[in-house]
Amino acid sequence: MTLWFRRPSPATPSPLPPPTIAGAPGTPYFIRAWTEDFYISGFVRSQDRLSDLLNAREPLIVDEPKLHALRSSGWPTRPGGKVVMDPFDFDLVLGQALDPAGTAERLARRIHKVRYPVVVEGVNFEILGIIHLFAGNAPEYAAHRGGQLFIPFTEPTVRHQQRLVSDGHTDVVLVNRHAIRSIRQLDSPQPH
Repeated sequence: MTLWFRRPSPATPSPLPPPTIAGAPGTPYFIRAWTEDFYISGFVRSQDRLSDLLNAREPLIVDEPKLHALRSSGWPTRPGGKVVMDPFDFDLVLGQALDPAGTAERLARRIHKVRYPVVVEGVNFEILGIIHLFAGNAPEYAAHRGGQLFIPFTEPTVRHQQRLVSDGHTDVVLVNRHAIRSIRQLDSPQPH
């Protein structure tokens, strides 16, 4: 036996509210980055970590940018407004320490990994720092395995074209895995 019934129709459909944009634009990260042809510094914003933002492989908006061509001796230019970059173009990105107020949240999201002191060599850079890997993974193969585009190194001393470019405010360097020539594990951390 089949039953048929009719639902009552609503009097007037109510219009959907307009879409809203989240009020908080995210954490501002000050970055210094190098591509094959130029150096850029400025601010990027994200609700996630800087490494997550770069590994998303989506266009990156840099606020208050300063650009400097690596093959010129002039002063850096300041394009008005913003610059949109493809993260794949970056060889390395230096990030500064974040506001200590968010330390507890970052520690809660941290996954335990083993710390390995390493030397990373690229075409025109060298990094002395710490790579964090799951137990059983060799640092020498970190650039050849995994799906992340950028590999983070903490406590870094970074030289670009034999010139020291990191300072006491540099907390992490994110290196494009395609720009890495070799990663060599050290027996013990070297003095900076």
